[in-house]
Amino acid sequence: MPKLAQQLSELAISKAKPRKAAYSLSSGQGLSLVVQPTGLKQWVVRFRTPAGVRGNRIIGVYPEMGIAMAHRATADLHQRVRMGEQPEGVREHSMAARENRVQAEKQAELSAADARSHSFTVLSDAWLEDRKLGWAPATYSKSTFIVQKRLQPLLGSADMRTLASKDVVPVLVSLATATPSIAIKARQCLNGIIDYCIVRGIRGDDQLLRLQRALPRHRGSHIPAITKIQGVGRLIRTVLGYEGRVVRGGLLLAAYTACRPGVVASARWVEMDLERAEWCIPANKMKTRIEHVVSLPKQSMEMLTEMRQYGGGEYVFPGVGKRGNPHLHRDALSKALRDMGFQGQHATHGFRAMLRTVARERLKIDIDVLEAQLAHAKADVIQAAYDRARFEDERRVVMQVWADFLHEQADSATVLQMKRA
Repeated sequence: MPKLAQQLSELAISKAKPRKAAYSLSSGQGLSLVVQPTGLKQWVVRFRTPAGVRGNRIIGVYPEMGIAMAHRATADLHQRVRMGEQPEGVREHSMAARENRVQAEKQAELSAADARSHSFTVLSDAWLEDRKLGWAPATYSKSTFIVQKRLQPLLGSADMRTLASKDVVPVLVSLATATPSIAIKARQCLNGIIDYCIVRGIRGDDQLLRLQRALPRHRGSHIPAITKIQGVGRLIRTVLGYEGRVVRGGLLLAAYTACRPGVVASARWVEMDLERAEWCIPANKMKTRIEHVVSLPKQSMEMLTEMRQYGGGEYVFPGVGKRGNPHLHRDALSKALRDMGFQGQHATHGFRAMLRTVARERLKIDIDVLEAQLAHAKADVIQAAYDRARFEDERRVVMQVWADFLHEQADSATVLQMKRA
């Protein structure tokens, strides 16, 4: 009976010096320590499969793998062989580890790509693109600003499949603290984006956000507007005295016509029929998506004649300031009113409320004519389908009366100020 090899000791291994050729020291159980000419000492296990196939595997390097660990690894390898499994050595472990890393990296890339495709940034941009054709340019521009400049920097990487109210509410509250009107519009955009995701199966039908009461209540949520006759004269007189010709012209056109600020600021000369004294606003600029013809009172014509001499480009009101816009920005109109002392009292959009209220109460103008001038959408689908009256003849008379009224009030305010002086 052959003598069984004894387990190597630390002393024996330390005495094993490199030679010109590799040699091995047996440690029992088919385990040997192979000493290379370079001094490298490797643990090698010999084995035989149940089918009688012989082989060997390098399972480690001394001293990183000590004697006890090498014997445990040897026992584990023999057990695997008896079970019919493929024995693994250092090389196989290295290859397996490399393959695992590659698979893990691929999975990480797939997960990252999946997260990006379902992120708030990607899907909110998709929502904007989806709604673009159905919106007026001003609406699309404002929504794009709020989504890309206010929401995406804070929610950009959020997964829309799991986005919850608790993730969104702090963002809305922060926006409301600075600008309540922006927060309200941001909430509308968020609800629209969520609805977009639900319709496309990205979120479940029950995954709505609870944002109705997310914003703190603010008094005076309506756009500020002077709707008392006592303030009309001072406002128009101040606007008439504003030094900036382009901004002054924009404010006056908004006052005379009660058109929306964005439509006024982007007015083109090609839209103006100076012979007929009409402004034909194309459907793609209108909130209702219906072409709107506005009668221009003589005061508007005088202002347009002045602007024609001043500018002469594509837009009635060329861009001013450092923004580099091709036309006047509607924010410039609002800023001018604030600079004139009307902050919190009257905004550019407030000229619409002024016409709707003062013209009705003081001039007794028919409400349907006023609604037609404001280009408000019909109350319901049936009314929109059958009631298409535009009252163009009536509005031509009414808007001249309105412009005359504004100047009468401005003149009265001037006289009153002179008397007080």
